Amino acid sequence: MNTEKPVITPIADHYCFVCGRDNPRGLQIKVKYLPEDTAAETELALPREFQGWADVIHGGILATLLDELMAHAVWHFAGPGVTIGMEVRFHQPLKPGEPVRVRGVMVSSNGSRRLAEAEIVRLADGKKIASGKSRFLLLDEKPHREGA
Repeated sequence: MNTEKPVITPIADHYCFVCGRDNPRGLQIKVKYLPEDTAAETELALPREFQGWADVIHGGILATLLDELMAHAVWHFAGPGVTIGMEVRFHQPLKPGEPVRVRGVMVSSNGSRRLAEAEIVRLADGKKIASGKSRFLLLDEKPHREGA
């Protein structure tokens, strides 16, 4: 008896909270791809609406950005996949309005698995705000890829 549940293939419908151009409450980031590094990156400044503690951007938003850029790197350079595990480290607080660069890099592959790393760096002083590592499972099906 097979007890595994089927993996549902995600569909990119341009409503993603982070990169979807049709989501009026989303971040609507623009992603740049760097083939020589198997990387995806963006620059942005988060408004106060995304703070947790007073004058500090919420860690969940930072983790979301890390996951998004790692996913973009994997999808663009390897194909559709889903995050199956992620580790995040917070290094410095980020204030609302401070410009940052978020960069995700696909670092290794093993069959249908991919490993990726990402970091958020404050542009004003080059300090690392947060970093992450994640594992992705590539999917057999090939749905439409947003931003590819």
